[in-house]
Amino acid sequence: MTKIYYHATPFENLESILEKGIRRGCDGVVYLTEKPEEAARFVAIRGHMKILVLGVELEEDMVSESFDHNYLFFKCNAYTYPEDIPANEITELISLKYER
Repeated sequence: MTKIYYHATPFENLESILEKGIRRGCDGVVYLTEKPEEAARFVAIRGHMKILVLGVELEEDMVSESFDHNYLFFKCNAYTYPEDIPANEITELISLKYER
C-alpha cells in the first residue's frame, strides 16, 4: 500500500532536485513527515526562510519511523526512506516562506 509523505529542503535546491531527484543524505536515508508543515519545521529550525516541500508517494513498507528527533519539540513523527527518490516520483511541490 502507498502513502504520501513530505520532504523539505531549502528552496535553492529546487533545480538540483528536478535534475537528480531527492538524494539520500550522508546518513544514507531521506527524511520524511506526514504533513507538509511538519517537514518545513525541520528546515526552518536551521534558519532557512524560503522552503521547498515535496510530496512523494511511497510504499509504506519501505518507510521506517525515525527516532532521532525530539517529538515534543517538533510535534510530529519523522520517517526515513532508504533510497534516492527520482524526480519523476515527486507528486507535489509546495513553496513556503517564513518571516522572522
